[in-house]
Amino acid sequence: MKNEPDLQQLAHQWGASQVPFAALGEKDWLDTPPVQKALGYLTQTAALRSVMLLCGPNGIGKSALAGRWMRSLEERIFHPLCLTQATLSGSGILGSLATKLGKPCSFRRERNLQLIEEALAELDRRILVLVLDEAQNYAHSALEEVRLLLGLNLPQAPTFALVLIGDEYLLSGLKLRNHRALYSRLACQTSLPPWSNAQCSQYLASALQAAGLSAQVLESAAAELLSSASGGLPRSLNLLARAAWIHAATLGAQKISAAHVQSAMETVPCVPGLHSGPATADNQP
Repeated sequence: MKNEPDLQQLAHQWGASQVPFAALGEKDWLDTPPVQKALGYLTQTAALRSVMLLCGPNGIGKSALAGRWMRSLEERIFHPLCLTQATLSGSGILGSLATKLGKPCSFRRERNLQLIEEALAELDRRILVLVLDEAQNYAHSALEEVRLLLGLNLPQAPTFALVLIGDEYLLSGLKLRNHRALYSRLACQTSLPPWSNAQCSQYLASALQAAGLSAQVLESAAAELLSSASGGLPRSLNLLARAAWIHAATLGAQKISAAHVQSAMETVPCVPGLHSGPATADNQP
């Protein structure tokens, strides 16, 4: 792998303003119909203080979407928090939540509950929006603690809005007996499907354009192979495209060919399309 100065030199040799596919930034995710649908559900969930499940395969952009949405929330109305440490125990999640709410956490469960109640009261009319990322990895005890928190002010409206983000099998897992109480609280669920071949091509063209390059530097056969090999997953598509460009630029080529993509597929360990097949427009909702 080339170091950063070498990559910048290769980019200049290509006439690029920056290294192509250097990073998959927040603005690079396509606003597809499923993304717009998910954003609508997220907004409704926050406003109604309900519970939502957002699922999809690894690398599809669930966390990026949730992060962008949380940063767009009106601070005078909402107080968004995200917990990403899915290995937390039941008591650990209470302590972490208390800390994020600005309270010094305790080793005693009842004290952390008291601190959380105090913090929620201090929010006044602001709505707490709690997002649990990688929710499929949380232990039952941790999810149960979160569910019980929803009923802190049982006679009134729900205490906060809850968004669970996880893999595709999370919904099936919540249907199991020990999670039924939380499952019954789900107000909505939606999934982010893989990108179609057309959407993959759209991303590749826009990423090259962002680096000051024409889409013509990517041969059509290479674009098709990238779409197929990535399985329509944005993260895999970006990693494969970047590796293919590095192979091409290192060899002195001025175009990315299918051979360069083949080399990238040998470099990048995760190539979902080899197992799941390419995404098509037919499987889009």
